[in-house]
Amino acid sequence: MDEANKSYGEIEEILDDVEQRFKQIKKFDLLPHPPYDHHFLTYDRNFKNLVSGSAFHQRIENEWLSLENKLPSSILVRSYEKRIDLMRAVIVGPLDTPYAHGLFFFDILFPRNYPNCPPRIHYHSYDLDLNPYLDPKGKVSLSLLEYGISVTNWYCGVQDKWNPHKSDILQVLTAIQTSVLSANLLNPGGGEGLRESNNLEWLKYKKALTLTSKGMLYMLRESPLNFQDFVEGYFRTRAHYILLNYRKQMDGSDVMLKLFLELYRAFEQNGTYCKHHLPGVLQGVHLPEEEKTNKKGFVKNVATILNDFLS
Repeated sequence: MDEANKSYGEIEEILDDVEQRFKQIKKFDLLPHPPYDHHFLTYDRNFKNLVSGSAFHQRIENEWLSLENKLPSSILVRSYEKRIDLMRAVIVGPLDTPYAHGLFFFDILFPRNYPNCPPRIHYHSYDLDLNPYLDPKGKVSLSLLEYGISVTNWYCGVQDKWNPHKSDILQVLTAIQTSVLSANLLNPGGGEGLRESNNLEWLKYKKALTLTSKGMLYMLRESPLNFQDFVEGYFRTRAHYILLNYRKQMDGSDVMLKLFLELYRAFEQNGTYCKHHLPGVLQGVHLPEEEKTNKKGFVKNVATILNDFLS
């Protein structure tokens, strides 16, 4: 076997390995120890609660069972045998929202008086100000994370605050996905109609879309621990859908074009062939036509175009 074929074979094996690991990932998994980058790792825990047989331990085991049996495929959770008071979760952004196909990571702490008090949630924001209910510093605003008199939360219709007898972490995670990561925060009709009107609602939608896309780039560079294989495999399989969705929302601005090209490059480096997405997009690049296409209309000098926008 010559060197070229040998190298191709090695790359092919690596790609297959990524895809195989991704297919084997469980929605819920119990790991021995929490990762060192968990936001609540150094929290002053009550060791008595962590002992097998305690009321706290039994409650957490019930939560594990519920997650294992009822988690939707768009939410993954990792729990830890040595720190049952901690969890880490990732939520996939719902379709028909500016958060579609995005990944949103949350660190979870069950306080020592759980379930009398709700869990504490830290959002991995990457310093992005995504929406009013996911703070850049990591705070999550959700009525279920508050304890007190029942009130109607106007933005998601959740009528109950935390109830120790009825509420659980599964309810919290699904509420974040369906309410906080919701098109209803902006416009239930999606971004295309908003873009045409170029009004304040479109600007909000565009901001959420672009920040969600930037979050994808940050995750590919540095994924939260315990989810590296998931992030790599997820974006390997979703790259085409993400680029197609983003292209539909592009408004001709250089800012959105540059971000599209950054996504394209990151997905290519992650192992997805994406070059067929370029021709239509690069027609809008401000370069002489002869520099963009050859006589047959195929894009050429792609590297030059990318460098111009990504430098």
